[in-house]
Amino acid sequence: MNLKSLIAVLVVVPTAIFAQEAAKPAPATSQEITPSITKHSVSLPTGRVGYTATAAQLPLRSPEGEVECRMFYVAYEKEGAKAQDRPVTFAFNGGPGSATLWLHMGGLGPKRAPMPDDGSLPKPPYEPVDNPDSWLDFTDVVVIDAPATGFSRVAKPELGKKYFGVRQDIDAFTKFIKNWLTEHNRWKSPLFVAGESYGGIRGSGLAQSLFQSGIAINGFVSISGSNNFLTLDGMRGNDATFIGFLPTMAACAYYHKKALARFKSVEAVVAETTKWVDEEYGPALLRGNSLSEKETDRIATKLGEYLGLSKKYCLGSNLRVPEFAFFKELLREEGLAIGRYDGRLVSKEELKVGGQQSNDASDDAVTPPFVSAIHDYFQNELKLKTTLEYNTFGNVYPWQNPEGSYPETSTDLRNVMSANKHLRVLYCFGYYDLACPFNASIYTINHMGLDAETRSHISYAYYPAGHMMYIEKSSRHKFHDDVKNFVRDSLSDGK
Repeated sequence: MNLKSLIAVLVVVPTAIFAQEAAKPAPATSQEITPSITKHSVSLPTGRVGYTATAAQLPLRSPEGEVECRMFYVAYEKEGAKAQDRPVTFAFNGGPGSATLWLHMGGLGPKRAPMPDDGSLPKPPYEPVDNPDSWLDFTDVVVIDAPATGFSRVAKPELGKKYFGVRQDIDAFTKFIKNWLTEHNRWKSPLFVAGESYGGIRGSGLAQSLFQSGIAINGFVSISGSNNFLTLDGMRGNDATFIGFLPTMAACAYYHKKALARFKSVEAVVAETTKWVDEEYGPALLRGNSLSEKETDRIATKLGEYLGLSKKYCLGSNLRVPEFAFFKELLREEGLAIGRYDGRLVSKEELKVGGQQSNDASDDAVTPPFVSAIHDYFQNELKLKTTLEYNTFGNVYPWQNPEGSYPETSTDLRNVMSANKHLRVLYCFGYYDLACPFNASIYTINHMGLDAETRSHISYAYYPAGHMMYIEKSSRHKFHDDVKNFVRDSLSDGK
């Protein structure tokens, strides 16, 4: 969204019991925010935890010492823990251009947006609710807004070119983490990075950039993330996108009862369609127009069966159904369109004709509750005083990609995993995510040139939800447990 299991028996009860604030907030015209440090306690399934929340900006300076950018963050640190025993996880959303309210108020922080169990739009008004699945259970957390997003600001418009781009962005986050470790005296702590969506591009590159700067992280969690846009942005001759999207489209067709009624679970649908993509569909696309009429007809028949579409439509699309067409085509007769970020959710369409959905229910469902909840949380829980506007989605354009190529940092991740044998990676996927589908990421991983031993350092977790799997109740529980186990295993590996 601008982007983006086990029921806990204890609830979170965070209470602000202390606030350290300056006498006056920053002037209305200033980009600088007065730091706010508050102390809280929280009840988690593992017991009660006291922690300090620091909401502040960290300045990034030029070689001459001039402040070029102020990056906003909220850090949650457990009270009384020794630095060497307590992991720190640096987390961010993607975009590029998205603030990190989604992870912050969705799954990681002590409070979350008030989403219903199925992830649909709740009835307003919206107030933050307790989050028993907070990652504070097993790690300190630092949620970071990228330059020009949230409360982060570039000092001068002309400095945008130094921060708005694939490599520029990675460099900014590298400097932020180095400075934060010094400021908070956490150089001895185990370190993790977690990025959602475009955060997969940032996180993969950041793992390598940090390593080159002398910082070896223990683990990287890619949350519905991509690290190679080759699999997401189609062009003539690039069939990786269709290979990547098909199993997720089939999962959505199954969910809406448009196809594959013979299966009893989405896992079974995904297993069969992924195998078909590997063994038949992918090789057929590779042959292009050299595929015989008989073979084309056979593939179209199967494609229609898996996607809940007619064979005629599949033939008419040259066996390549774009995801944006699928959003509306799947439920066209019902006058509905499925969501991009979460294919379970639907919106009512005015017209049953046309090639693209008029709005995205999966975006509409989360934006009002998340935006309202984080503003209330900043003001009433974290006691943040500022007149600066919180940019849910900041203007970071023009975004500079490597010349002549897609945004791609899978090479960075491959290189750092080869250099650092202790690094572990966890990929978290929602079955119904039509923004960054799981098979697209697996396609990239399979082309990273990793040997068998290094490949064993990558693990996967799947959820019956969409891009933001943490808005679905059972998935949020499982997400917490999967990452907790990943952190534990990453720290115990080789000991």
